[in-house]
Amino acid sequence: MKQIIGLALWAFFGLLVNRMDAQEKEINKPNIIILFADDLGYGDLSSYGAQDVNTPNIDQLANEGMRFTDFQVASSVCSPSRAALLTGRYPMRNGFPVAQGKIDKHKDYGLHPDEITIADLLLKQDYATMAIGKWHLGFNEGHQPIDHGFQHFYGLQSNWHTSHPDLDDVYSDNKVVKENVAFETLIGDYTNKAIEYMEENKENPFFLYLAYHSVHSPIQPSKEFIGTSKGSLYGDYVQELDYHVGRLTQALAEKKLDENTIVIFLSDNGPAICHFGGSAGPLNGGKYTTMEGGFRIPAIIKWKGKFATGVNDTFLSSMDLLPTLASLAGAEIPIDRVIDGKNITSILKTGKGVSPHKFVYYYNGINLQAIRKGLWKLHLPRTSDDQPFWSKNRNEKPFEGKNLKNIGCRGLIALKHPLLFNLKLDMGELTDISHNHPEIVEELLKEAERVRKELGDIEVIGTDQRVPPFENIQEKI
Repeated sequence: MKQIIGLALWAFFGLLVNRMDAQEKEINKPNIIILFADDLGYGDLSSYGAQDVNTPNIDQLANEGMRFTDFQVASSVCSPSRAALLTGRYPMRNGFPVAQGKIDKHKDYGLHPDEITIADLLLKQDYATMAIGKWHLGFNEGHQPIDHGFQHFYGLQSNWHTSHPDLDDVYSDNKVVKENVAFETLIGDYTNKAIEYMEENKENPFFLYLAYHSVHSPIQPSKEFIGTSKGSLYGDYVQELDYHVGRLTQALAEKKLDENTIVIFLSDNGPAICHFGGSAGPLNGGKYTTMEGGFRIPAIIKWKGKFATGVNDTFLSSMDLLPTLASLAGAEIPIDRVIDGKNITSILKTGKGVSPHKFVYYYNGINLQAIRKGLWKLHLPRTSDDQPFWSKNRNEKPFEGKNLKNIGCRGLIALKHPLLFNLKLDMGELTDISHNHPEIVEELLKEAERVRKELGDIEVIGTDQRVPPFENIQEKI
């Protein structure tokens, strides 16, 4: 009898310990918030050197967390960049290489149902998941946020616009709840919804993907912010974004959630300098280009007491977020597909380490235009016809010079010969040094040929390329 009682007690204590371990694991799972700005340039924040705007709340996030100087996205336009962040895969690999528009040829274009997102992985770990704001990855059945691991969605299909009946309507999950919404009201509405969601889920781990429209066009800040900066209407718009980021981080602190919440702030691509303003700081080019100004973005990551603080110069990618967050949440990373992102947890915790990326590829639509290895970046020859619709200029003469100081915001549309830059010495990509390093040029050209076979290019279907469901991918019609 004593033996039976002893065995029963042993089993009971075993179950109790296992339950306590499970509860402890659940408690230690961090909340995760991704704050995704739109078209915000490398030089648009005061913590990144902006002189005409004041962004104290984002700067405070940078002071309390880690501010990155060489953090890249996988595309210089909206939709592909978002698809890459959420899947950890290059746009050519996840099937979303060009921006999705409200046009007939894109009617079946959306994030493929087979793609696995950060939300999918975290949902399996009992996270509450919600997307708020701009989606822009297709909104037909099978392509909506609620089809990709988000339990709930609140926001717009894509960009706000009055040109189409439903582009200024707010959706809750997949139903319209507000019609013909004034653009200026969205940023406050989204922030309110995010704060409510944090309150509702403060007892369990949550993943919040908050994709603001700011500072994408229309450059239309709320009236109380007009005239508050020295940077014209665009600067006012940036400061309004900063105000709402501050509201959210303050709510985190007040709800005592900040110590177990990872906050990630970044932009989807560089600024639309030619069209609406903004600054890429010391970088060349901007949105729509494969210059650094289009791909290198402001990025800040904070986990109070868990991650290192300060400034970090390691070359990292937005695609690294999926494997990193999955690891921190105890989720298994998919092994049935290539994940291009790498787990950077050790870099975040120590503030030290080298880039996990041997090569990185810069596509503009489906055209491979540049390749990077460490400090070396090689721009590849291309014609105007190779460009996606947002960059085409059929009258563009190929660039043949060495100094790109006056190349402007449009970047390199046509290029006859490869151009090589040392980004450590020349982050602005101003002076071609290809003639001084023929061996580097040869190595990178060889790698470009290899990756074209894998990911594809103009008139090349890659062995691991997911092709969008329409022809003439680089064209709008």
